[in-house]
Amino acid sequence: MPGLLPSSWRQGNRSEYLAQYFLSALGVSTPVLRQEDIGVDFYCALAKEQERHLTFHSPFAVQLGSAISKQFRYGGFDANGKWRKASFEWLFSQEVPLFIGTIDRTEARFRLYQTSPMWMLRYKFGDMSEVVLCPDTWHHPLTELRAEPSSGDGGDGMSYQVPLFNPIVDLRLPDLETEKRDAAIDAMTEAVRAEQTNITNRRLGLHFVTFFSGNESNNGRWLRTHPDGGTFWSTEIGRNVPGQLEALMNAAVVLALNYGGQANKDGIASLAPVFRLFNRSSLPPGIEELLPDEIRAVIRQQTQATSGPSFGR
Repeated sequence: MPGLLPSSWRQGNRSEYLAQYFLSALGVSTPVLRQEDIGVDFYCALAKEQERHLTFHSPFAVQLGSAISKQFRYGGFDANGKWRKASFEWLFSQEVPLFIGTIDRTEARFRLYQTSPMWMLRYKFGDMSEVVLCPDTWHHPLTELRAEPSSGDGGDGMSYQVPLFNPIVDLRLPDLETEKRDAAIDAMTEAVRAEQTNITNRRLGLHFVTFFSGNESNNGRWLRTHPDGGTFWSTEIGRNVPGQLEALMNAAVVLALNYGGQANKDGIASLAPVFRLFNRSSLPPGIEELLPDEIRAVIRQQTQATSGPSFGR
């Protein structure tokens, strides 16, 4: 109806305006149009000042909520017991580092939290029925697991609380005119880098996670020297192995070319046995003849029966 707007919507709009102001102090921030809102509220990049110019780096996305009332829940079940699978899959399909933002209008305070710890549970438990991202929660994702049954049909039947620890960034309006702003940018640079690495590992089929627990807000130096993490493997024969072998093959090929170009004979001799893991037909076209002789000899000795799986090149 013209002239009317629900009060809660208006307050939510004001929170987004304030969050935009904070994010713009860290770099550039583009709010997602309400018509296009499928979960992410802002796409951002950090700023770096060089002489009298700014450059931009470290892109990331932000999902925003109220510091007082917002619950960041993904999956779960509707009133009919149907699994909200789409929101769960959305959470773990992001190809840009995702951060949780909270805004407190009464204190004019903005906080950004990592989501990296959620990968610890994803690799450990697979399809969880529900994931709840919990800012300002400090238990270890696995050794102090917080989970409870979640009624419905879908996933593993459990709801998991993921600790997001202290905020990576914690700012009030007056802080934006102090060195705290630069410290916040430095901290975000490190947090984005860590999550970019997690995404790269996921693409390569390498289930290795880096996250930060007990971190000091606005302190990139602390983050660089106190990373946490874990790695995961499967007892199911063949699970994840083809993708991991492909990633290893690509790295081994590039390393072999470097060793060859730099005449590093010891490096070549140490690397050559690794090529027994790979199927000759999986090598990129034209690469074999460029490899050092000792590595080419290992490749020639291999047969289809003793080689690793083909990766469909």
